Amino acid sequence: MKKTAIVLMGICLVFLAAGCGTTKNADLEKQALLHNWILVTKDGKDQMGCNVKKPLNITFSDKGVNGYSGCNNFFGPFKTTKKHHIKLGPLASTMMACVGEDCGKIEVGFIRNLDLVNKYKITADHLYLYQDTQLLLTFRK
Repeated sequence: MKKTAIVLMGICLVFLAAGCGTTKNADLEKQALLHNWILVTKDGKDQMGCNVKKPLNITFSDKGVNGYSGCNNFFGPFKTTKKHHIKLGPLASTMMACVGEDCGKIEVGFIRNLDLVNKYKITADHLYLYQDTQLLLTFRK
């Protein structure tokens, strides 16, 4: 009986230690996100907004996510889980008038892609946001 109790305690400690390591890794992964990231185009240039000439961006912080989507500012919560899974939103935004057809397309496309994101990857100074295996958005620090 005593040996069985010792074996069970040992097994519980192994699972507890494994769980702590997973939490620590998830915390480290989340910390790597906590920066301001600038959206880049396929040719590596900063994607600029329309009404205000500044790059589209996203900033992750302990308080949530926010950024500039080309005409408006957006904000909301985010949650990371194991193996680089992420959920953004629900996202809200300011309601500025966007001048020009291209401006609306840029902003709507950007926000739509953020809504689809469910995975991320960070390498060097770049953040890649995916829907499953499809790359949706690329950012630089």
